[in-house]
Amino acid sequence: MVKPRLSQLGVTAVDAHTLKIQLDKPLPWFVNLTANFAFFPVQKANVESSKEWTKPGNLIGNGAYVLKERVVNEKLVVVPNTHYWDNAKTVLQKVTFLPINQESAATKRYLAGDIDITESFPKNMYQKLLKDIPGQVYTPPQLGTYYYAFNTQKGPTADQRVRLALSMTIDRRRLMTEKVLGTGEKPAWHFTPDVTAGFTPEPSPFEQMSQEELNAQAKTLLSAAGYGPQKPLKLTLLYNTSENHQKIAIAVASMWKKNLGVDVKLQNQEWKTYIDSRNTGNFDVIRASWVGDYNEPSTFLTLLTSTHSGNISRFNNPAYDKVLAQASTERYR
Repeated sequence: MVKPRLSQLGVTAVDAHTLKIQLDKPLPWFVNLTANFAFFPVQKANVESSKEWTKPGNLIGNGAYVLKERVVNEKLVVVPNTHYWDNAKTVLQKVTFLPINQESAATKRYLAGDIDITESFPKNMYQKLLKDIPGQVYTPPQLGTYYYAFNTQKGPTADQRVRLALSMTIDRRRLMTEKVLGTGEKPAWHFTPDVTAGFTPEPSPFEQMSQEELNAQAKTLLSAAGYGPQKPLKLTLLYNTSENHQKIAIAVASMWKKNLGVDVKLQNQEWKTYIDSRNTGNFDVIRASWVGDYNEPSTFLTLLTSTHSGNISRFNNPAYDKVLAQASTERYR
């Protein structure tokens, strides 16, 4: 693959503080996209100076904080950047980030006053926390989708009928939003969240069916794929280590067993191992999620194109690729 010259990229430095980018087509959300981390600048001399340029004391950035200390799997410490343009308004003089895998452990430390903020807590503690520490539990809306990716290239889930049957028997309404989660999550009837700008979803056929109807159709599909009481479907459900992920996985596995007779092996892996399994396609079904890089449907829709690095399921449909490619070049009317 031939790399284009810098002069062909349409990116130029107008002056020391101005960057000009020429697009090859209209892109209304481009301005918002520039806030993405992919656009964060790095100093050329810093990057080329040493292989250790990302280490504390070496890393040069233009944000409000600088990296002071990092202990792998223990902590990351940042302090104010004295060269930051608005440093006078920086309030926090030191921030320590602690990687804590278990939500219950993080919550205990928060309640004990050991940490000031935790981004997660056990879902079954939600109502109790609302009562015990009113005003301290915040569940903001998020432009994202929590989902399970099926391996479309090998194993039992390579069969579209199997994938559809498994999807249909996940009771999104009651179990996933009330009994299992219950912290304000919405059933995902579309991969693109219904709050996405410019997206007005049509009602999904599944959304208009009862769970009993969905289960009945799923059994028919699985039977047509060659599975049943005499030959039960067996698969592995992989998720990265987390109490909440485990709780959801147990619930889904129970639904599949009850409604379809599927034998599900639950497998959890630490993040690095999980990523390796995901990247190599070493899974049947794997937990995943996607939070939009920008508020526009394409950040979700392009995820399923055949060449996208985030296409975990390895879904490959030339017709889908073609439609997305056409949509990306169509001028807004």
